[in-house]
Amino acid sequence: MQLSRFLQTISICLTLVSVMAWADEVEYAVTGVDEPMLTNVRNHVTAFRLGSGARLNARLRRNLTADAIKSAENAMRPFGYFNPVVDVSITNKNPGEWLLSVSVQAGPPVLIEGLSVELTGPGTSLEALQEWAINFPLFEGQVLNQKTWDRAKLNVIEILEESGYLQAGFSRHVIQVDPAANTAQLELVVNTGPQAVMGAVTFNQDIVSDEVLASLRRFKQGDAYHAFLMERFRMDLWRSGYFDDIEVVERRELDAIPPRVDLEVNFTPRKKNTYQGTVGFGTDTRARLQFVWGRHLLTPRGDNFDVGFGWQQKDNEFTLQANYRLPRKTESRQFWIASGGLKSENQTLKVSAKDDLENRFNIAKGSVDDLWLRGGKTRARNMRGGFEQLFETVYLQYLHEKQDYQLTNNQENGTVDLPGSEPFDDLLKNTSNSLSIGVEWAWPEIRGNGFQTTGHHERAWIFTSNEGWGSDLDYSQVYLSSRRNFLLSDRFKILLRAEAGYSDADTVDVNIPSVGPELNVSATDLPNLYRFKAGGSRSVRGYAFESLDSNGLGSNNVFAASAEAEFLFHENWSIAAFVDVGNAFNDWGDPGLKLGTGLGLRWYSVIGALRLDVAQGHDLEGDPWRIHLTIGTTLL
Repeated sequence: MQLSRFLQTISICLTLVSVMAWADEVEYAVTGVDEPMLTNVRNHVTAFRLGSGARLNARLRRNLTADAIKSAENAMRPFGYFNPVVDVSITNKNPGEWLLSVSVQAGPPVLIEGLSVELTGPGTSLEALQEWAINFPLFEGQVLNQKTWDRAKLNVIEILEESGYLQAGFSRHVIQVDPAANTAQLELVVNTGPQAVMGAVTFNQDIVSDEVLASLRRFKQGDAYHAFLMERFRMDLWRSGYFDDIEVVERRELDAIPPRVDLEVNFTPRKKNTYQGTVGFGTDTRARLQFVWGRHLLTPRGDNFDVGFGWQQKDNEFTLQANYRLPRKTESRQFWIASGGLKSENQTLKVSAKDDLENRFNIAKGSVDDLWLRGGKTRARNMRGGFEQLFETVYLQYLHEKQDYQLTNNQENGTVDLPGSEPFDDLLKNTSNSLSIGVEWAWPEIRGNGFQTTGHHERAWIFTSNEGWGSDLDYSQVYLSSRRNFLLSDRFKILLRAEAGYSDADTVDVNIPSVGPELNVSATDLPNLYRFKAGGSRSVRGYAFESLDSNGLGSNNVFAASAEAEFLFHENWSIAAFVDVGNAFNDWGDPGLKLGTGLGLRWYSVIGALRLDVAQGHDLEGDPWRIHLTIGTTLL
């Protein structure tokens, strides 16, 4: 009995396998229309599937033909074609293989005869909503496109929800089509509903004082809700350095008057110690190394500390720096800051005839060593309702600087014995101490990534040092810079930057005896740490890094500007054309601005934008070309 059942089971399985092996297959072909209608018709037609093991007999062929005609007609409607002519044929290619051919003639389109878009509710004055209504993608006389209609509806809800109108909807959204006349009437009434406000914020953690976290908010309880402020809140919490994972849960109380959004924030603590090392290369700095150790939470007060070491091949420059930051217990985001550092670099003292960049003579080589200590207060000021932040730092800085140059033999360069005057000797060997008071501002706002990165970054500072409070030198400096990216279309953008700096500091001019043209050294009393230099990948391209200054020692003043147009030609690849102008100089009456132009190639990789520029320095003999290679956004 059991053997009989076993044989029966085997027989059934073999029969099923046999049926499945001989199941018919259907191939589909659609002609007569182009994209995107072609894909939509194909998707609708191929949705009809034969059952497992089914054979395409006469009855199934009739059903398949009728279904294909109906599916093709329905697939044309979203694009405004309600009376297409569809022809379907089924042919037997080989035993068990069939070809279903669908030929579609679109026919006359349905045109929009009437269109009404109305805005109602308390949020009708919202600028983004007004722009949406003005630029509504459908208009009278246009072919009806239901996909465009649906996309416009989705966009307006997204706009309203981003601005806190979380109950936004449509009082009426109707498309009335007259297939016989091939016309359509469209009516859309948008109701914004009330705007929600920010509610209470609860921090579920015992890692750091809640007061420290509360100061990170760019909003107050009762302020209008905005999705962008929520995203900035998450980013500010993460950038605080205290946590690894951050979850912000929105509790939407939409029945309240006014509707509100309470926040509950959950955290996973970060390891208190982090280590970061980088190795890089750029045409400006050549090889470079960096290592940073950070201690992110010394106490529940939220104070942190980091120490960093850096080296670059250019000028054999070494830097050691330490920073300490302590949040203040205030409603706004503020910190006490303290930092100190050591910097040592090799420099070459160069002389040349006036404005002769090609023929500079090295007359001395040496080192410049700086030690500085800074203390002050940083405050984040909310701009544009918290959408952007301006960071302001008021500080007091002590600087100890030592310059030590040794003369080189220059007989082969046409110079003769150098003078032994006091100003020249002070230029070669000098030690100074200064105490300066200053204010710095930074206003960064960067959005998007890759080619779509846009925004701006302004920096400014003003500081002064005076013998009256113990400094060896009197000097003051004012500086302002701006970098901006504008996206004009999905493939085209403009990049602009400019900087200007002025220093009120004494200069020393020393004439150098020579068998040729008269040579001159122009040096500023301004400490080396504060001197300006121009030229290079992020300044005036076409000239060597920091080669535009006074005698290779830096200058009192700087001016530079750049305009660049960039075109995305393939996914993450773009080309650019640019014009740069600028110089660092001691005399505003004779800035001697230099011009550089060129072309660039950009690759937007996972580690940032790789930028390759080929630039021509038009104020150099023969207009030579120079290659510049950098990584990262131009906004930083």
